[in-house]
Amino acid sequence: FIVKVKKILECICVNCGRLKADSSDPTFADRIRHIRDPKARMQAVWNFCKGKMVCETDEPKDETDGADQEEPKKGHGGCGAQQPLVRKEGLKLFVQYKRGKDEDEEAKSLQPDKRLFPASEVYTALKKISDSDLHLLGLSV
Repeated sequence: FIVKVKKILECICVNCGRLKADSSDPTFADRIRHIRDPKARMQAVWNFCKGKMVCETDEPKDETDGADQEEPKKGHGGCGAQQPLVRKEGLKLFVQYKRGKDEDEEAKSLQPDKRLFPASEVYTALKKISDSDLHLLGLSV
């Protein structure tokens, strides 16, 4: 059970609860379009999302030529937050944030920030997942 929760947490943004993958992305859409089996769908979404370390935001809209364009693309709606690595040790989950390149040299010698991911925060993150994202993950509502 905890492995499944870990995989779900690796697929979503821990801040806003959105799926890290954008369903309007053609490569992602092609991968999951024909997968009907929920387990295989979850595996495909997890394989696509596990490497993403940023919750992607929408592209900024151009104010100048917005009038002559057709209907604007529906965006992903992400928050732009940096995403942690989720690690499981025994029956506990830990989040580990990678340090940025602009950090000073003494911080690079230290290990990345690693802290316990308590059950209350996991529950809050899981509650934020939308029904459409649950369907994309192969889960039922």
